[in-house]
Amino acid sequence: MTDRIAMIAVDWGTSNRRAWALDSDGRVLAEMGDGEGLLKVDAGGFARSFADFAAPWLTDDRVVPVLMCGMVGSKMGWAEVPYIAAPADLASLSRNLYAIAFDGPARIAIVPGVSCIHDGVPDVMRGEECQVLAVLTQRQMRDACLLLPGTHSKWVQVKDGRLDSFRTYMTGELYNALTSGGTLAQLMEKGEADPEAFRRGLARAREPGSGALPHLLFGVRTLGLFNALPRAGLSSYLSGLLIGTEMRDALAWSTARAVIAVGSPRLLENYRIAAGEFGLAFEAHDNSALLPPALHMIARDAGL
Repeated sequence: MTDRIAMIAVDWGTSNRRAWALDSDGRVLAEMGDGEGLLKVDAGGFARSFADFAAPWLTDDRVVPVLMCGMVGSKMGWAEVPYIAAPADLASLSRNLYAIAFDGPARIAIVPGVSCIHDGVPDVMRGEECQVLAVLTQRQMRDACLLLPGTHSKWVQVKDGRLDSFRTYMTGELYNALTSGGTLAQLMEKGEADPEAFRRGLARAREPGSGALPHLLFGVRTLGLFNALPRAGLSSYLSGLLIGTEMRDALAWSTARAVIAVGSPRLLENYRIAAGEFGLAFEAHDNSALLPPALHMIARDAGL
């Protein structure tokens, strides 16, 4: 199979990495992944880590182009790749690839992240820009609002075919922190997701004058203290609050009433429910299918 590999696409993040062997048309020949994210790689150990990981696809008789995206291009990654300022498109991404010196049968480059400024405060993304590009190309869209849920959720405005602006919400990170330690976590009991409690949290977040998020979060505690909500449902209620306040703010920022969401099916389901409560048209895409064609497109445009 190695003689049919035209390039290798890699998504290397903080906790995991995935790779796809692609043919000359961008079709996936093979894929693999592991848990060796950036946090598990010693400083100076990225070249060896990649060589071991990609060994089944590399041979000494030919040099294979490799294009990477994600946090591998951050300060904690293989190399710190400068952000490019929004608005960004295929040309600006491919024009600013960062070449990596590698003593092996691979020619490696990293896609730059994208930055924008809101009221003097920077916002950034790494990796999501490739998913946005893939959706725009597949759908041949010029204007759209995209949502990329995750540890740090991104809401992206696309104008005239370019990634114009975006906002980031620490929704997933807040949820993980609040359910793993502190006074709220002490009240919670493990159990299956509670759709009714989740919708109740959404409704509370949507209420006019319901207050700022710190106030709403204290309500999670008092609902548990007064047994006004089963303790097994508190985490679902919290999830509804967090996603609801995220969506409330994002829809105040964006005039869109339809959103294209890109992420894992598990995460997308909660956002689909929330979108319905907010009267927002919702279209879902599995992110695992978008990165290979996006990275192939960027590599081809760059002549990698």
